[in-house]
Amino acid sequence: MWTTLTSEASDARNRASVISRPIRIGREVLLLIALGVLVAIFASQSEFFLSERNLTTILRNSVDLAVVCAGMTIVIILGGIDVSVGGIVAVSAVLIGRAYQYDMPDMVVVPIGLAAGAALGAMNGAIIAKSRVPPIVATLGTMYIFIAVLFLVIGGVWISGLPNTLSFLVLGELFGLPSGLFVIGAIYGLSWLMLRRTPWGQRVVAIGCDEHAARLVGIRVDRTKIQAYALLGLFAGLAAVLYVARLRNVEVNIGTNIALEAIAATILGGANIRGGIGSLLGTLMGVLFIKMTQNGLVLIGVSSLWETVVIGGLLIVVLVLDALETRRTS
Repeated sequence: MWTTLTSEASDARNRASVISRPIRIGREVLLLIALGVLVAIFASQSEFFLSERNLTTILRNSVDLAVVCAGMTIVIILGGIDVSVGGIVAVSAVLIGRAYQYDMPDMVVVPIGLAAGAALGAMNGAIIAKSRVPPIVATLGTMYIFIAVLFLVIGGVWISGLPNTLSFLVLGELFGLPSGLFVIGAIYGLSWLMLRRTPWGQRVVAIGCDEHAARLVGIRVDRTKIQAYALLGLFAGLAAVLYVARLRNVEVNIGTNIALEAIAATILGGANIRGGIGSLLGTLMGVLFIKMTQNGLVLIGVSSLWETVVIGGLLIVVLVLDALETRRTS
């Protein structure tokens, strides 16, 4: 019995070492090829697609999703998932909108959005960690709660006419480049450092590889889960800030598709839905693939329904390939 426990503990340490290589190079190369094909198709159908103005528009429309995806990547590496993240973005955006309506300054409004997101994310993490309810079930339940809160607060009416004091974060330029590029770079740089250069990141990967073995070596699994979901919530709160900064209003259907898009981008980018493996670079490429697909279909006059067909089809293919690879190596 002791030999078995020691073996499992050692295995957890070995698996934790995959933090040095949580990236599937093959998947990233394939996704890069797919991006190239996508660009070639849309560029041949619309001369406007590769224009500077359109590429800037794609980048600006990608910022809030990219920020959420950074947190989603960490949660999926942990072995979790969060389908309620769109609701977290929505509730945070509504609170931001209401704060602006009460003439609160940016230095108060921004922390409100970030704190709301982090608190809701931590709540998800606590439910999952303490109740042992599967993450997809727990966050599906909280998603409906967040949607209800949204309609109770907003009353089915848009919050519009919000100030543009933070618009420079998404719509401005810095050193001649879109400012959103620097926001994405900062978030992904921070996320990479947390995953690759901190003991906390090692614990995240170890839990995703084998939660039972991680407990055997003394990792505080529940606390790490709560922290990871809180981080995702914090990023969702930041996405809400960026959303309001870009559009200066809060729609009643805000956040409707962001969870599915975030999960799709993360998995397309190389994350294993079972945990333990993920790629921030791949995730970012997945975000670009989704946003370029949305933009290109609009430009060539194709129904947006085909966007979901393309993304959903690719997601199914990726999940099937992951399942076959897991079966072959097990």
